[in-house]
Amino acid sequence: MEQMEQETRMKAMKEMIQREIQSISGLEERVAFKELMESVFLSLYETNLKMYEELEQRVKDDLEYDKNRYYIKTGMIEKEFFDASHHLLFPMEENDLREKVYSMKEIGQAVAEGGEFPLMKVMLCCDFLELRRILQAQPVFEGVIRTQEPEGEWKVEVSLRENREYLDKIAYLYFLFTRNGIPWQTVNAPYLYKMADVVVTGMPEGVTGEEKIEQVSIQFGEYSRIIRQDVIPVWNVRRLELESVGFPTPCEDYRNFEHQISLRQHGAEHAYLVEDDRNIRTVSQNGEKLRIVCETGEAKKWGIYQIRSSKEQRIDRYTFPIMENGREDSFSEKYQRKWNQQIRTQTELTRFIKGFGLEDYVSYQYCRIEDHFSDRQETYSVNFFVQDEIRDKTAQKKLVLYFRQGRKEEWLQRDILSFLVSEVQRVYPEYDCGGILQ
Repeated sequence: MEQMEQETRMKAMKEMIQREIQSISGLEERVAFKELMESVFLSLYETNLKMYEELEQRVKDDLEYDKNRYYIKTGMIEKEFFDASHHLLFPMEENDLREKVYSMKEIGQAVAEGGEFPLMKVMLCCDFLELRRILQAQPVFEGVIRTQEPEGEWKVEVSLRENREYLDKIAYLYFLFTRNGIPWQTVNAPYLYKMADVVVTGMPEGVTGEEKIEQVSIQFGEYSRIIRQDVIPVWNVRRLELESVGFPTPCEDYRNFEHQISLRQHGAEHAYLVEDDRNIRTVSQNGEKLRIVCETGEAKKWGIYQIRSSKEQRIDRYTFPIMENGREDSFSEKYQRKWNQQIRTQTELTRFIKGFGLEDYVSYQYCRIEDHFSDRQETYSVNFFVQDEIRDKTAQKKLVLYFRQGRKEEWLQRDILSFLVSEVQRVYPEYDCGGILQ
């Protein structure tokens, strides 16, 4: 439509010039006027039209975004089976791929000074309620460290602590979304809430610190059935360092500069977030180029977070299912979002929750508005890092959502339920939302 309008305007302009040329009686004056129009006026008009189109496209790039390109996928993979060449998933923490090396001296000093030393990370394959009881009880286990010199076995005291390292990475991703002007979408990452640190809390007497560790084994006793070692969290996000192409271009405000980064080698089909702390004004992607407007006037390397988007391949096999926060939007939901209409009916709420495609894990039934939650809290806030500084939760009504258990991954169901409730919380900020699994 816009192209047809431009062609119509150009045609009308040319017809007007033709009429003016025909109205000139002198041949020499007519030729001079025609050359002037051809070489100067039409060229200037076409240049202005092109610049206007480029400006219009930039405004659209700043206002529009394809939310499907910003979907986050998370999973858990055994360390021995991790494929560094995988087309989609990367470790959330690169150090997880490296063999952890520590000494008896390190362990002894940490226990003496701080009371504990982090030995390894494990995942607890159990329900949220059971996990909460275990971490609150802080059970003590017996560990054995076998050393080479002098040869022997040292019994140490170990315990479990909640691991928040990976959740901090989700919080930082939220910061990048807001810094780049992209609306936040709650991340479905149930495995991260199952992570725990195995820490040494007690050392035996006689340790000199010179012993060389050969092997570490821990007897988890009754918890051995739920503890998985040597697993690493993965997601479809990775950090890159990319250089600007050419020199920064001054903007018309004489204060900011435009930097361009080539995405040809990394794929224009993926989404990109810029990591920088120097007054970024706008970030937009146009094909194979990423455009950054900021106050920095020097060419530099940029920290870029790439959110990869690709379909599962037939050869992909996962012990633990991959989780994602994407949803299939119906036409009615797209229409509601376009006109900023709120979800007001039970039918609309049901359609919204089912749009995430998580019926195999938990199935939404109904909701009720209560004055208080029951004593048993079955869900938690997945967006714990998003502070609501306006509403007072103590004065809010409680929106309780009831779900039925699904047939898959019973140990993950309340965590997935927490994700869905957190998404409903974003839709209904006037309520304090919670979930119950029946």
